[in-house]
Amino acid sequence: MFRHVGLLTLNDEATTTNRNGIAEALRALPGQIAGLEKAEVCTDAGLSEGNAHLMFTMTFDSKASWEAYRTHAAHVAVLTDHIKPVLASKTFVQIDESL
Repeated sequence: MFRHVGLLTLNDEATTTNRNGIAEALRALPGQIAGLEKAEVCTDAGLSEGNAHLMFTMTFDSKASWEAYRTHAAHVAVLTDHIKPVLASKTFVQIDESL
């Protein structure tokens, strides 16, 4: 199993509609991308200043599936249409659970 975990911090123009749109678009990716088994997306509770706004975990059947996901049209569309217009910063980690 291979996981891709991300934290997204959105810019000041981002709205609740933007956050919900990102979450829904990411959750819709399994079934569109081979090897992407699960997408979990959470929004920050807003209790501490400076936290990221969204956290996601994408679970893949292999590292190769994650590599294909990076340039898959459905993923690129989520980036282009939902994330990039309101993104301030991002942090990612990939976890290879087979090691």
